[in-house]
Amino acid sequence: MNAHLIIPNHEVQGAIELLLSEGWLSQTLRIHSDESEKFRLVPLDGGAPQDLPPPLDQYPILDTEGELTQNRRPSWQSVLEALVGVETFEEYESIWPASHEFIGDMMLLKIEEEVRIYEEQIVKAKMESHPHVRLVLEDRGVKGEFRVRDLRPMALRIDGQIENNPSSHTVETRVEVKESGHTIICDPTLAYYSSRLQTERIQNVIEAEELRGKIGSPIAVADPFCGVGPALAHLINRQNLTSQILASDLNPEAINMLNDNLRRWRGRDIVELSHGKLQLNKDVWSGIQDARELVSNPELLGRWNMLIINLPHSFSEFLPLLLPLMDASKPYVIRGRLVCRHDEIDEKHEQLLQHMPNPDAQVVLDPRRDYSPITSLCSVTIRNP
Repeated sequence: MNAHLIIPNHEVQGAIELLLSEGWLSQTLRIHSDESEKFRLVPLDGGAPQDLPPPLDQYPILDTEGELTQNRRPSWQSVLEALVGVETFEEYESIWPASHEFIGDMMLLKIEEEVRIYEEQIVKAKMESHPHVRLVLEDRGVKGEFRVRDLRPMALRIDGQIENNPSSHTVETRVEVKESGHTIICDPTLAYYSSRLQTERIQNVIEAEELRGKIGSPIAVADPFCGVGPALAHLINRQNLTSQILASDLNPEAINMLNDNLRRWRGRDIVELSHGKLQLNKDVWSGIQDARELVSNPELLGRWNMLIINLPHSFSEFLPLLLPLMDASKPYVIRGRLVCRHDEIDEKHEQLLQHMPNPDAQVVLDPRRDYSPITSLCSVTIRNP
């Protein structure tokens, strides 16, 4: 028996994109219709969490016999086993890079030192199993002032042939990705981007639509750590959901790509000043700006209905600093992520609540996954009535 999500036909594509980005879609079972043909049964990978995050948690789960995929392409595990031998494969079975992340036609993965001597075999297995992948990059964490990913090119597919260890100067890492039908320009070597945050971005939309209903008009959204703008892509492209937008970041490369994205989404030019500093262009504030300095601009104070703080290690620090941006005369919502110890989640909840000027504010801390053996990465939602 295998777990399947029961998803209405018209919603299945968006759900599949989310499952693929998280690595939760079965690679061996196929998606098929139920008896009514009004729903699709979408098989989950064995590594998918028992409690799926929003919006996937809205779909019922059915345990039923799965249907094997008609795709005869071998799994990367079977290819790797053939390349290194059964004995070696089984010896390191628990530490082969089982997970990976797709960004456009690129694959990002992490390799444990114990299996680094088999790097070429690992890459060959992954690329044979995923023929759409052009470039494989090793994810070595983050680096530099702007905490961008430290990515090393491992293999490049050229005219069907795999070239190992290509020079970083010969590979193209600027790509277009699609999230729920929205195209986003990004380059993970220059500005942080993760396809695995799609569920968070869709939850932002759910909260934004509920907030618009309460306020009775489009909402003003501030994203002072916006990167290339993936969170805004989901919000801006919804009809009559947003009014004004604040999109800022300290990383100049991120702002350059953000402006390219905004031109696509808004269909108008975003004028760039000489240094790319924060500026207003019609109803969009965009540019390079330290989030700590936003409150020093009186034009930005008390006017925003939704605030996004996607800075897991500094959420608690920036929350009180950015609260003056919010329009306290109306309901508002703050969304983000934070890292805290497993045994300190309740304490962190109280700390966040104490920052809120309204004692009736609702703080929701939802642990999504382990960040380390002793810490959790939590999704944060704060609703101010």
